[in-house]
Amino acid sequence: MNTRTERYRNEHRAQSVLGWIFAGLIGLAIVFGVLFLWFSPVYIADASMEPTLVEGDTVFYDRLYRHFYEFRRGDMVVYRDPETNALLIKRVIALGGETVESKNGVLIIDGKYGLDERRYSATDPIDFPETKVPEGKVFVLSDDRNYGEDSRKETIGCLGPEDIIGIVRVRMRDFTIFTNDP
Repeated sequence: MNTRTERYRNEHRAQSVLGWIFAGLIGLAIVFGVLFLWFSPVYIADASMEPTLVEGDTVFYDRLYRHFYEFRRGDMVVYRDPETNALLIKRVIALGGETVESKNGVLIIDGKYGLDERRYSATDPIDFPETKVPEGKVFVLSDDRNYGEDSRKETIGCLGPEDIIGIVRVRMRDFTIFTNDP
């Protein structure tokens, strides 16, 4: 017996299922949009950021951060090596207008702020001469100071907002969320 009510229920049930499928697809599209338009994954291929990031880690970086916020000391930023075009991750050490140098294992910013590199870096510190960071740019270093693919390298130098692709936010190994909020 196929009454009008039964036909209506069957049609309504089919429309309801299609509605849920459509809503699920929209939800997936939003999730993938956030993950791959706002955040992008990077595989850590070297040990330059040890002990914070180790070889084999995957991190997600925030691509929109540079458009809305100023970089702060301690941020881990992603940029492209001008020679190899590889993505590199380094830590912001000094901001525009500051001077930075390393003497006898101590990182000195503006002649007064000393960071004992032996306590922070996984390796023996490497001294470098005083460098003035231009306004609007940042000076970046590897956490493992023996890796020189950072602002100490002449072809990289100090980075401006146009050079920086994003800021590291999440490490997938143990789902660590990085923040530099005061």
